[in-house]
Amino acid sequence: MSEESIVSDTGSDLIIDDEGPERRWVRCDLAFHRFVVKITESTAFNAIIMFTIVLNAIAMALETDFTLKSRFRTAFAILDEFFLGIYTLEFLMKIYAEPVRYFYSSYNLFDLLVLLMSYIQVLLVQFTGGQTNLNALRTLRALRTLRTLRTVSFVRGLQVLVTALLDTIRNSVLNVVLLLLLMMFLFAIMGYYFFGCWEGSDKEHWGDLGSAMLTLFSYVTVEGWTDLQAELDKRHMTGSRYYTIAFIFLGHFIFTNVFIGMIIMNIHEATEAYRREQELEREEVVQRKKEYMIQRQHNEVRQMLEKQNRGHYKNFHDMVKEFQSTLRHDDYVVSVDLATNLTWLETYITSMEYQDNTTYRIQQLHFEMCHLLASVLEKKLKERYGMS
Repeated sequence: MSEESIVSDTGSDLIIDDEGPERRWVRCDLAFHRFVVKITESTAFNAIIMFTIVLNAIAMALETDFTLKSRFRTAFAILDEFFLGIYTLEFLMKIYAEPVRYFYSSYNLFDLLVLLMSYIQVLLVQFTGGQTNLNALRTLRALRTLRTLRTVSFVRGLQVLVTALLDTIRNSVLNVVLLLLLMMFLFAIMGYYFFGCWEGSDKEHWGDLGSAMLTLFSYVTVEGWTDLQAELDKRHMTGSRYYTIAFIFLGHFIFTNVFIGMIIMNIHEATEAYRREQELEREEVVQRKKEYMIQRQHNEVRQMLEKQNRGHYKNFHDMVKEFQSTLRHDDYVVSVDLATNLTWLETYITSMEYQDNTTYRIQQLHFEMCHLLASVLEKKLKERYGMS
């Protein structure tokens, strides 16, 4: 293989493999790249990042205590920079391992967004001289809690739930929500004319469209609706109870339960699909290991037969004994019972028929040989004793 070191457009050294019908580009840092990929895909690396996220969440929770924050302000700042450094190192390793595929994952994009917000906060602190009364700075510090959501990108089960929830909202629930908002809009206008646009009406809850929509939201969640109805009864609003019952029946008992039912159904389907996927992955792993074990045993048997042909074994017993020593207690064994296999049964029956036929012919040959020997012996005895 001829190799040629060149400089690409980005300034990095690459190697061209001229063998084969196609020219293939190979990284000059292929060994180190494989090493980084192996690290980023390892369980230990994910466990370390997960442990860092948990520690960061605990540190942010402790920082909310005014006494601890005032006493260990410097320690909390150092810890925040330490966690930011680990997240930065994780990003650099992943972007080095997969510079293109990294941006295909929505979870990676979310991690990158959280990391960028953390660096924007650091830059604002540096440029403002440590002033903490800026609204943007306070907002960015509050958004640090989004780091805890990075747990989703490391737990497959959480990813399944989040994906199912987003798919449900995008495909089905959005239509239900729009229909509910349309119904709330209609009832809000009716509520305004019934309870909020004339003298002595409840203008606090029904005086305009926004207040009416907020009141109807309380009806949908059935939280505090009794107090709102008591206020209408106090003002002697005729028919208000029919209005309230009708909207709660439509908004809460129908639309809300449909919303919850669709989410539960989609999450159940996603969970079942994830469970089937895990079973298939486990079956594939077991199948690959079984094939590897069987192939290894076949190779060992073939090698021993070759040694037998070359005369390295005294007899067949020695060969089987050595093969037995190569077997391991954790080896996979084909679990299919060959005696119940139709092909095996047909082959076995055919072999038995050939064996019976061969045995019968051997018996006939043996009988003929015995008869011939008896005839020869009888003839010799007659000649010896002069018997005609």
